[in-house]
Amino acid sequence: MFTTLTFIMAANATLAGAAAAVGVAGQFPLGAVPSFGSAVKFLLTGTFNTIALYTLAFDPLARTLTVAGKTDAQGPHQYLCSNAARDRVYATTWAWPPTLSSWAVEQAAPDAAPVLRLVNNANITATSSYVFATDRAIYSAGGPTGEVHAIDETTGGFGKKLQELIYVPEDQLEQADKTRKALRYGSHGVDLSSQGQAFVPDLGGNSIWMYSVNEPEGTLKFLSENKSPRPHDAPRHNVPSKDGKLVYAVTEHTSFVDVYEVLPTSLKWRQSASIIPIGRDPHSFRGDTLKLSLSGTHLFASTRGGSPSTRGFVSAWKLDSEGYLESYHPTATYETPTSGGKANAIEVAPFAGEVQKIEYISLTDDEQGLILILGWDGERFEEIARTQLAEGAMASHLIWLSGA
Repeated sequence: MFTTLTFIMAANATLAGAAAAVGVAGQFPLGAVPSFGSAVKFLLTGTFNTIALYTLAFDPLARTLTVAGKTDAQGPHQYLCSNAARDRVYATTWAWPPTLSSWAVEQAAPDAAPVLRLVNNANITATSSYVFATDRAIYSAGGPTGEVHAIDETTGGFGKKLQELIYVPEDQLEQADKTRKALRYGSHGVDLSSQGQAFVPDLGGNSIWMYSVNEPEGTLKFLSENKSPRPHDAPRHNVPSKDGKLVYAVTEHTSFVDVYEVLPTSLKWRQSASIIPIGRDPHSFRGDTLKLSLSGTHLFASTRGGSPSTRGFVSAWKLDSEGYLESYHPTATYETPTSGGKANAIEVAPFAGEVQKIEYISLTDDEQGLILILGWDGERFEEIARTQLAEGAMASHLIWLSGA
């Protein structure tokens, strides 16, 4: 007992000291980055209301989460992604005019807090809400448009714009709303599958657009627009199964998870399940994000409360051997501490607990600026750690910088 307590106290002291060492600009010089210990994993979050990116340190053994650094950014960054090596980060922003930004992730040592360095910005037509990267191209979408950019081979940042995707009639693009307001009724995401297909959920179109990926440059060829099974669903995010045979989608207006079979040129709806408990009014919630578990055996989805008086939920479903939901009823449901505001976004860690073999899920909050780490043991959720951003910053979307 004494050894465990000493370790936890030492870990907390290390994290607190590191956080206090952040400079005026909120960024560690590479030569002055403190050590956090080998167990600590690093994360990065954007916000909806500040021009900053926040680095966090999570210690799974000590069950602590601490703000470790703050980087002056390019605007309110509402969505982030990284490349496979986790040494480049790509971000959307609500800043005007519409842009995307790329960042280099640099570490002086494996246990040192990562330092971010701006690589470049890319101008786009309309404010984007989502970004996804492969080893050759960066895909983004939001409102009336989406983009495909090449990855610069030298810098790892944005290279040449290869393609613009349009989600309004082409003759209406010039007059279309291109601000962040258009994200409420336009395209809202883009994800690629292992089978060389891409999927874009469209809130206003109540549909999912399907594309094939052209080799070798990575541009997209339109295949079909697939309507949601219910009117006014508003598909918000989607994610393909690991084998690419299914696509899972979450609907913003009805808080459903839908499962589609991927056919050669279209999607076929197969299943639906509600994220919220039976008896709750779907109009009081806003469906948000969904992710596959690290093990691939479960699907997680989140929804936000429509007002501060209504808390959100994170639900989990067990998947069968083909990737379908074993039951329409969730295996477990977690009620979030707040409504989540515009967030309640989840991301699954790329590693599991070494002792208890639990998976970790991050959860961001836009109502109080909370960031939570949830544990998942295959049967239930448990809060592992939480922290709160300072100065009124409201967390938007978070990614894991540390790999397995």
